Amino acid sequence: MGGIQDMFRIGKDVSVHRGEWRVHASAVDDIRIIEDSLVWLCGDGVTISTKKEKSTLGAPMYTISANMTPKQTMFSLGRLERVSIEGILDSGLESRIDEDKYLHLRIDLVALSRGKGEVTLDRDTMVAKGRFKLEVYPGQSAYEVARSIFEGLISK
Repeated sequence: MGGIQDMFRIGKDVSVHRGEWRVHASAVDDIRIIEDSLVWLCGDGVTISTKKEKSTLGAPMYTISANMTPKQTMFSLGRLERVSIEGILDSGLESRIDEDKYLHLRIDLVALSRGKGEVTLDRDTMVAKGRFKLEVYPGQSAYEVARSIFEGLISK
């Protein structure tokens, strides 16, 4: 085994079913840089989808998304900066998990374009929005599964 398996003990220990990063960009944004940044974040083999649409006001915009397998999702979460992971653990992980057991994160898009996975709470900055379906079984809590994922990432 090599690569991701060595980094994240893939197999029965995987705690996500799937993940997605999504960016909403305007026509003046550099779409290629955003796509390349998502490939860096998710790893080789990820499929990037770019759709041209119109905003509510009619201006051209793009929705760029990366849908990931469990292995790619764990790799992607491993790209987050250590300080961001610690911040997630310290500042209310439960508020990032919805009733359908999805974990939600937002990464600063400017930092991402520089190869840094910085989680942000700033609503005034462009972001890549992450949505991750947690693998939760009877008797487990989504919070404990998510906490275990992040604690495992910082112990590496």
